[in-house]
Amino acid sequence: MEQGKNPDYWVNKIQRNMERDKEKDKELLFEGWTVIHFWGKNILKNTDECIKVIEETIFEIKMGYDDEYIRDSEEI
Repeated sequence: MEQGKNPDYWVNKIQRNMERDKEKDKELLFEGWTVIHFWGKNILKNTDECIKVIEETIFEIKMGYDDEYIRDSEEI
């Protein structure tokens, strides 16, 4: 990023997006939601793995293993 055109803009934009995502995750967790992040490329390339993450998360919630949880598709 830092070598492309207008690197300051992009670095700041990405950092702010990450901060915004963390803020939204906290709000959703506070409201009782379970947050799962998937990158579009992972959904398209690893659909079965994404489904598995969702199924495992649902299972963990039903079994009581999950109080507040954020799962990121980078785990895939």
